[in-house]
Amino acid sequence: MSAETEVQAALMNALTGNAGVQAEFGVPARVYDDETEAPAYPFARLERHELRPAGASAGEADEHFITLSVTSRYGGLRAAKEALAALRSAVDEADWSGAGRHIVLAHTVYSDVMRRFDRRAFRGVIRFRIISEEGAG
Repeated sequence: MSAETEVQAALMNALTGNAGVQAEFGVPARVYDDETEAPAYPFARLERHELRPAGASAGEADEHFITLSVTSRYGGLRAAKEALAALRSAVDEADWSGAGRHIVLAHTVYSDVMRRFDRRAFRGVIRFRIISEEGAG
């Protein structure tokens, strides 16, 4: 598998398997990396996965910037922020040992919440930075 595929799969496993994420997004967690038709609220969707080479003399490394969006209709701004906090916490607590690549670093670089144009829902955005190297995770 490619670095993108391995890291994305590991991230999705970390998010959907986390109890805090399940408390916010249901069981199974409504965190998608595909085009799911009419999901229940709240839900999170992977929107972007940017990859940059970050090689060093020790070997091949990749820098992943992964953006997820959260859409929430109930509980206002607070509920959307709590959903983002659950995603952030899941990444902070993740066990990356099954990632297929060695995860050197995983952290949140950005998050924001705003009211959607329909004025009925809130949209949250969270971006993670993950650095991976060749080798078993």
